[in-house]
Amino acid sequence: MDLQTSALGRARQMLETQGRFPGGALPGDITESWLRSLSHGLDPLARSQRLILSEVEFNATRQTHADLIRFARPELELLYDQIAGSNFMIALGSPDGVVLDTLHDTQFAETEAGAQVIPGSVWSEDLRGTNAMGVCIATGRPAQVYGGEHFLRAHGDVSCISAPIFDGAGRLAGVLDASSMSAVRQQHTAALVQMAASSIENSLIRSGHDRRIVLQFHPRPEYLGTLSMGVLVLDEDLTLHAINRRGEMFLTGFPRLLGESFDRIFEQPFAAIQQRLVEGETLRVRDRIGSAVSLRCVANRASFALARRLIPVATEPGTAPARNLFRDVVIDDPVLWQRLQALPDAAKRGAAIAITGETGTGKALIARLAHAASERSGPLVTLDGRMLAEGDFARVCLGSGTEPGLLQQAAGGTLFLDEVTDLPVVAQAALAGVLDIGEYRHPETGAVVRTDLRVVCATSAPAALSGLLPALRYRLEGFRLDLPPLRLRSDLAALAQRFARSVRPDARMTEAALARLAVHDWPGNLHELRAIVLQAMLMRPEGALEAQDFDALLPGAPVRPVSSGATCCAQCAGVPWKADQCQNIRTVVARHEGNVSRAARVLGMSRTTIYKHLKDQAS
Repeated sequence: MDLQTSALGRARQMLETQGRFPGGALPGDITESWLRSLSHGLDPLARSQRLILSEVEFNATRQTHADLIRFARPELELLYDQIAGSNFMIALGSPDGVVLDTLHDTQFAETEAGAQVIPGSVWSEDLRGTNAMGVCIATGRPAQVYGGEHFLRAHGDVSCISAPIFDGAGRLAGVLDASSMSAVRQQHTAALVQMAASSIENSLIRSGHDRRIVLQFHPRPEYLGTLSMGVLVLDEDLTLHAINRRGEMFLTGFPRLLGESFDRIFEQPFAAIQQRLVEGETLRVRDRIGSAVSLRCVANRASFALARRLIPVATEPGTAPARNLFRDVVIDDPVLWQRLQALPDAAKRGAAIAITGETGTGKALIARLAHAASERSGPLVTLDGRMLAEGDFARVCLGSGTEPGLLQQAAGGTLFLDEVTDLPVVAQAALAGVLDIGEYRHPETGAVVRTDLRVVCATSAPAALSGLLPALRYRLEGFRLDLPPLRLRSDLAALAQRFARSVRPDARMTEAALARLAVHDWPGNLHELRAIVLQAMLMRPEGALEAQDFDALLPGAPVRPVSSGATCCAQCAGVPWKADQCQNIRTVVARHEGNVSRAARVLGMSRTTIYKHLKDQAS
């Protein structure tokens, strides 16, 4: 490290005094970026300028990248939770280097860097010199820039890590960046940033092609559903329309992929396997270079339409496509499963759907599934009530100039009103009118705009639904679906295992580890569980997760005595780790009012194992 620091110091001195620097003194990407920065005519000693778009320009940029922002926001929040307290800032950038969204802690916000990296600021390499977002945009590769590696000395107290997000057609869709005041190399954080970028990329590809056949594939079937899987999208003529970066790696050797027919890539004709795919099977197929992969179809409108053509009875509730709708989602809790059974039919019949549940219980996911089940040809468009100011309703929802508003964008599809109870009263009244007559007047031209849309709404404050304007409320509650908090679900173990296997398909958790998770209250629900499990997996890259792997990550998880007597059974007393596990098991059983079967599902254990830890309790 000392040698690297001195080499960097000598390179900086030459750069700042002579406008050149010795080759080989810096990592390759940094060397190339410094050379590009010099070619742009930048001065390494220049002060950093506040390069910020105007409000009009920034609003137009955000609208252009609305889908990217929508899918990235949950990943930004998750990434922020994973590195919270580390003096970090998370930023989402456009392909042009415009910061679209940020999350940062108070400590970072008070720094000079925190004042510079704000929504609307521009961080392209030609304007700011070497910085991780700019390097990532220039190279299309993940980038790490630490301290003095920045071209401008003014940025020398910041370290930043970026990962690219692609659109499936080889184009850059955005950049995810994490910056801190630490000069220590953050390989752990770099892995988290790249995982989050891959998740955003897969969501963008899947959502952006809901009217096309979307397939997941991987040489090993257990990797399907993880961030390691390949994703490819087929047009109606079965040519490849989009593919993620991981998929390109699996199909290396083909001279071209985009525009190529499925039947020219794989040995089995699509017509020979399509029925089995839409019925939910995972198939083993071989490409024409000789490599075998496991392949399955993603449930969306295109797959439902194909299913209707192939399996006429599948349009009835309870048949294959309905089951297929929930195939990629862990729903092993019988109470939740029962509640969800009517969702596909309600969506198909056009009922307004209201989803309630605490933050992190999966409301946005259920909204996407409802949209897929509706089989409508239009897109799913989201309006977040928390983000809509009263004065912005006309511009955002009804349109401005030649830009269509969200109501027009959702025509033929679904309008998802997230946190609907936070909508301004003016917006509530206007939406009620649109839903009543199916049209509105454009605020600038006065033209009547017809919009055929279905509505799904969600709120984390169910009681607040009664506070909506009655004209809107009664149009939103056609089908009410309440999602239980994670602490009341009996499939915690299955969910934790799914999140772990999204990082490493062979991941395992010991019974003690699952028991440790089961006694936490999970105020952040699925978001919190995913963040905790991913952090534990990254800290233990191999082997089974143990209870102690979660101790530092769940400092506030209390272990409650379950009775006034012994807190563990006689066979576990005297051995600390066994006593902790036994106490956790008894706590979960008590939480579920003695229902051993339900506790067994939460803990991922057999009932026999649990009874062994309860045998000295009074029946």
